[in-house]
Amino acid sequence: MAATKLAALDPPPFQLSLRIKHPSMDPADISKELGIKPEHSFRSGQPRHSKSGLATVALHTESYWLAPLDPESWFGTVPFGPLANMAISQKLIDSAVSQNLAWALGLCAVRFNKAHAALLQTICAEGGEISLLVTLSSAAVNAFSLPPQVSRLFGELGITLEFEIATFSV
Repeated sequence: MAATKLAALDPPPFQLSLRIKHPSMDPADISKELGIKPEHSFRSGQPRHSKSGLATVALHTESYWLAPLDPESWFGTVPFGPLANMAISQKLIDSAVSQNLAWALGLCAVRFNKAHAALLQTICAEGGEISLLVTLSSAAVNAFSLPPQVSRLFGELGITLEFEIATFSV
């Protein structure tokens, strides 16, 4: 897989995006259930736009939904037992999550499992596909590990993890 070039002065160590494809589900229903506004979406049966403008009108054959994820904003929404009672600065926790891929992926797995497992299982059962796109900065991340409990949760939820190494140019 070829590396992607992105322009940034101080690149983040990673970026997360959730992509859902489904034979017919309305992207608005996905947005409502997940509480996330998509960056890009369309519904099965909607007209596709031709790049050349010469093609006859074609229709999308499946629904598509893509949104960036912000694990920093999720910490307060996931129960972490004794951690919830500790006097730790929320800002420091958010910063740690934004810099540690394993923590961010673990937080995503827990959040999706606790709040959205039924939706994700329905999508898979109806022939849909769910992917968590992980774009890694080659300048900021040289290694990471994924605990078995986290990979197991993604597997149970039917979420494929896709990793891409990005090079950032200034």
